[in-house]
Amino acid sequence: MEQIGLRRWSAGRSLAALAFATGLLPLCFSNAAAAQASAPVVQTRMGEIRGKLDGKVRAFLGIPYAAPPVGDLRWRAPQPPVGWTGALDATKAGNQCPQTRVRDQGVVGSENCLFLNIYAPDTPDKALPVMVWIHGGTFVVGSGSQYDGHVLAQKGHLIVVTINYRLGPFGFLANRSLDGADPGHLSGNYGLLDQQAALRWVKDNIEPFGGDPGKVTVAGESAGAISIGLQLVSPAAAGLFEHAILESGPFLHLSTLDQAETRGDQFAAKLGCSGSAECLRSRSTAEALNAIPASPISLGTPVWFPVVDGHLIPSQPADAIAAGHLNKVPLINGSNRDEGTLFAAFGGKALSAQEFTTAMQSRFGGNAERVLAAYPPAVYPSPAQASAAGLGDVFFSCRILKAGELLSAWVPVYQYEFDDPNAPNVFAARPPFPFGAYHGSEIQYVLGSVLAKTTATPAQRALSESMMGYWINFIGTGEPGGTAPKWERFHADEPRILSLSPEKTHYESGFASVHHCDLWNSIRP
Repeated sequence: MEQIGLRRWSAGRSLAALAFATGLLPLCFSNAAAAQASAPVVQTRMGEIRGKLDGKVRAFLGIPYAAPPVGDLRWRAPQPPVGWTGALDATKAGNQCPQTRVRDQGVVGSENCLFLNIYAPDTPDKALPVMVWIHGGTFVVGSGSQYDGHVLAQKGHLIVVTINYRLGPFGFLANRSLDGADPGHLSGNYGLLDQQAALRWVKDNIEPFGGDPGKVTVAGESAGAISIGLQLVSPAAAGLFEHAILESGPFLHLSTLDQAETRGDQFAAKLGCSGSAECLRSRSTAEALNAIPASPISLGTPVWFPVVDGHLIPSQPADAIAAGHLNKVPLINGSNRDEGTLFAAFGGKALSAQEFTTAMQSRFGGNAERVLAAYPPAVYPSPAQASAAGLGDVFFSCRILKAGELLSAWVPVYQYEFDDPNAPNVFAARPPFPFGAYHGSEIQYVLGSVLAKTTATPAQRALSESMMGYWINFIGTGEPGGTAPKWERFHADEPRILSLSPEKTHYESGFASVHHCDLWNSIRP
């Protein structure tokens, strides 16, 4: 992404802020305790799979969609899974991919992690629409099993699939010593290749679960939505999905391969493995994960992130879309009103008004006066909240609006802004300031977990029902539809942005003005 360092903007951001502020939401509200009337068994090309019945939904968990990327398969494109004899026990989630725990920086997970989970209605119906969910987490944390598809599968009469993909150095290391037999003879972007392998598995195997392989929607939030944006411009992803949903995913600009390989050289040197793929593969999971600490990651200069490699991602996504080089599918695209609050709240030392002003002057030089005029600390309850507003606007709202403008020239785009100022807070019982419609807060509305929250108001539950209705319609037809109001297409010259609010869902005016997009577009084209 563009070289605007989040740490420079806000005086330092920790892994914790970036991790749980980018999609690591605790949304597992499984009905595992419910009585299981029977154990559903499905016959796939790989063999039988035995799941479990949770209420009116069949759940099949921990299904391998690729061979374990371990040993000589570490830092290679995903290989086909090996079949099995007998029925695969799919009643428990598989391993999450290796990552650093947010709270204590300990290492968790296993490199044998390429699993997916399927939630299907307990009906004899066939040809159901399918949604494949790609989790967020700044490409360094998270797993598919953190997101429960029961409610959406039952309410929408559709199939929900959640997936893992390789993270951190295992998913996104670019290093010349690893170039070789993989597609394009280029290293890096392994996590994106994993996502494509999972989508191919779904296309090949979802029919026995009742799904329609010709009606697959790929959906995700934050890093998951960024991934989907990149799959839109990846020729290798052509035909793997028919619709796309991007929630809070700015994806238009990436680091180059040269930049990524420079970081990869530093990584290899830290492991004592410069120039040796064999040496790199001999290092333990923990050694590899900790060779470059996750804490320096920022939205401006990420350590582990997809890159423009000239093959899987042939060119900068913004350039590809402008030229019409994309997989042309209908899509939902949007952001949240208060994208920056989590980053500002949990990212480090609180700034005084003078420190905030000094930071802006240092970061933006001759443009600092304009930035301070747009975000005057005296107008906000605290400098941290001024910082939060700027962070959300520059890194998310304006970039996501720009993506919608570019995409709408080629495909149907349905643009939204989620705006519940009192969205249930899943992160802090006593937040330092109100989070508002914070980054990731819409997921609980889309997947339906807000319906069960005792703290949710009737208006919030109604908003969740409405959002699920839009998403379900789109997954089934490629159009969100709706009657209150009907969701119309977005065009750059007619920017109809649907405000999803518990007060009233309506078309908003002045999105670009509220988020100071003219300012940010002039500073960062």
